[in-house]
Amino acid sequence: MDRKQVIEKVGSLLDTYCNGCFLIHHHRKEYGKKYAQSFCIKNCTVGIELQKYGRELS
Repeated sequence: MDRKQVIEKVGSLLDTYCNGCFLIHHHRKEYGKKYAQSFCIKNCTVGIELQKYGRELS
């Protein structure tokens, strides 16, 4: 994939799954912003997929 396609795919994933995500709002309310971000990066399948695309951009 070229850079433009990767960026479009990341935007699509964020719009589809991350905007309005119940889990991030729940974790942010219960545990705080840092925990919610950590959860998304380490445990969420979408977050793991986003990391893969991020590595492609590097």
